[in-house]
Amino acid sequence: MRPQNGRHLSFPFRVNNDGRTATVASLEEHVRDELVQLLLTNPAERLFVPELGGGVRRLVFENADETTAAMSKAIITQSVSRYLGHRVALEELTVQVTDSLIEIELKYRIAGTEDSRILKFQRQGG
Repeated sequence: MRPQNGRHLSFPFRVNNDGRTATVASLEEHVRDELVQLLLTNPAERLFVPELGGGVRRLVFENADETTAAMSKAIITQSVSRYLGHRVALEELTVQVTDSLIEIELKYRIAGTEDSRILKFQRQGG
């Protein structure tokens, strides 16, 4: 059974030129936006849901090493499972550290669909 497409607000939230709130064209785009929002939100950033977030944005302030990679993988896996587990199946999560580059590749499938999608983040620095 394929999930129904409906009207979903865009991320980031914005208003179109016609004065209406912007929406995304497809469920796939909406789920991708939800994943990006979840992963870029830091834990404790949301007042009423302090445990929400993947904390990817805070990697800018962490050392680029295997410990950071392992912690990031655990936090991301837990966040996706807890908050989007009903929407997506996490098929593979890779967090690689090479010198001062951290790369995150998330392979997921939208519930009720057969095709996989890939979302990538990377951070260069100290």
